[in-house]
Amino acid sequence: MKKVLLATDFSEYAHHAIEYALSLLGEQSVHYFLVNAYYLRHNTPEMLISLEDILHEQSEMELKHHFASIKHNHQSLNIETMSAYGAPAVTIKKVVKEQGIDLVVIGSRGRSALNETFFGSNTADLVRRITQPLLIVPLHYSVEPPKKIVFATDLTQVDDLDVLQPMLSLARKYDFEIIVVNVTGNNSDLKVKRALKRLDFNSRFSHINYRFEEIRNENTFDGISEIINTESANMLVLSPKEYPGFKGMFHRSITKRMIQYAEIPILVIK
Repeated sequence: MKKVLLATDFSEYAHHAIEYALSLLGEQSVHYFLVNAYYLRHNTPEMLISLEDILHEQSEMELKHHFASIKHNHQSLNIETMSAYGAPAVTIKKVVKEQGIDLVVIGSRGRSALNETFFGSNTADLVRRITQPLLIVPLHYSVEPPKKIVFATDLTQVDDLDVLQPMLSLARKYDFEIIVVNVTGNNSDLKVKRALKRLDFNSRFSHINYRFEEIRNENTFDGISEIINTESANMLVLSPKEYPGFKGMFHRSITKRMIQYAEIPILVIK
């Protein structure tokens, strides 16, 4: 059974991301964890214990209401709540490890300058800390399964396609199209062909509706944004440079920038 962590701060961003995830992943064969992390940014030893108790009670109460609301609309859902003290990224990383989480879902403001401050920093911290796939859903994006996904990469720098399993599983479930966008920079066509053969790409993507697009653009952010807009894509799949499997043109700053300004859901895989 797949285990999915639904991170919530009880905001409209979190509520929307959770509804999107439930629509995408369904209610069968999935164990959901509704998790709230609470903490004091500024405190003194004298005030820590009393305020932590108050925050815990508030967290538990809000989780109870949120749980009831979710179950009202999704009665067969297998879901439990968890409240934990600590910074969001640290707490979520701990729960991911302890519970064997397969996917983490969080909400975001979407294209907003404010997303570069509090919301952006928390999301970026999660991208750095957790190794499991992270689904980031912007506010107001329609709650429906995607019809077209952009997977942006430099194929000449890919070591292994195993990390793409979450994306491929969704593709087989919904039969949506995957547009493999090879942002090549100065790489030759011969290098790309060799990479495809080395990765056994056609075999790994068997029974998947996919096609290739190539962008020779030294500005990775602009290249990816261009294809998303041209193709009216419903989801973007990215992976940061620091993790096994991907390197080269993709690095943490690109991922952070795409997250900050994305108007569609982003699946970060590692």
